[in-house]
Amino acid sequence: MSVDSPSVGGKTSVLLGYPDEPADETASALDTRIGGLPIWLNPSSPASASLAKCKACKSLMTLLLQAYAALEGTLYERVIYVFACKNAGCRRRPGSVRAFRGIMRDEDKMHAVADQQKREDERRKKKAAAAAAAAKVEQSRPPQQFDLGNMLFGDGFGDGARPFGDGAHERPVESVSSPVTQNDVEQVSESLQRTTISVDAHRRDAIIQTPFEPWPPAEELESYKSWFLYVESEYLTNKAADQNNINQRFEILPAGASGNANEGPDEWSSLPESSSNIDKVFQNFADTVSDNPEQVVRYERKGSPLLYSKADEIGKLLVNRNTGQYDNNLIPHCEFCGSVRVFELQLMPYTIQTLEEGSGIDIFNGMEWGTIIVATCKNDCVPPIIDNKGVGYQDEWVGVQWEETK
Repeated sequence: MSVDSPSVGGKTSVLLGYPDEPADETASALDTRIGGLPIWLNPSSPASASLAKCKACKSLMTLLLQAYAALEGTLYERVIYVFACKNAGCRRRPGSVRAFRGIMRDEDKMHAVADQQKREDERRKKKAAAAAAAAKVEQSRPPQQFDLGNMLFGDGFGDGARPFGDGAHERPVESVSSPVTQNDVEQVSESLQRTTISVDAHRRDAIIQTPFEPWPPAEELESYKSWFLYVESEYLTNKAADQNNINQRFEILPAGASGNANEGPDEWSSLPESSSNIDKVFQNFADTVSDNPEQVVRYERKGSPLLYSKADEIGKLLVNRNTGQYDNNLIPHCEFCGSVRVFELQLMPYTIQTLEEGSGIDIFNGMEWGTIIVATCKNDCVPPIIDNKGVGYQDEWVGVQWEETK
């Protein structure tokens, strides 16, 4: 689908997260929340503080989102953390918003599944060997001389017997009792592949050798008020573009403008779908959001992000110039295993209102992004495990589409 295609009515494949109740002491690592402090998959296994430091000012950033995002068929818990710098001077600077993925493997399950997989592989090998031996025996037999009389009057093909005997010579295949189904085996294989994925040695060593940085005491960390999220499927109405429904917080980028008065014409103006479509991308964003205005998170792993603009740096990066469509192959590849990354989730503008409300931050001095897009490793490769708790963390890609300024 083109990034500026108007939405059609009905249920979509996107899951939406909405603010529910204020998060309290009952919150765990497996709750999806906005704001608050990070909760680690194991309390004794925090991520390195370096993963949550602003690349511009080097200070610790503030948690925007902690999303529980376990994947089907895997043997580990999985969480996505998103942080942003509150320093006004860092806005719009690269690395002022960051995200990383945390996993916690169940080592007991891993061993049990590995043992089951080994037994299944041995059973298949035995069956294949028996079939090969039987085929070899049949090939070594001399051609059979058939008696025409028997063939016509019995004791041969005429009574339905097999031309090469009744199968008694074949080696019986050992019956193996196994509680797993074929679907189980496929999921096991996929899960084991995730945990044993081949990683470039230089890339792996560089990540593993990154020194761990401890976190300051919790009372020294800044945080927004935290809210639990509830999740439900997205439903859209089928309506024509109506600019009266546009959230007044958004501004439409003038046709051909790049957001910088000192720059010349937009380089995309020469494309078949010219700058007139820049407004259509934003219009589609505004129309889609207007159906569910209090959404704070959109989740659709391996889906497509809802772009805020096609004219900014991120829009130009994610949209294929030839097709005019979103292309995840254009996202920087996973630094750990080298595979492509795929869209996983994005934070929406209502997050800003929810987090800053009651925080004492003037809306004109607060966050000013249109959407924050998070893409993760397509293979969901297992990062270096930092201790015997089976916990590991991996930096992921973030693309921030900032509010347009005139």
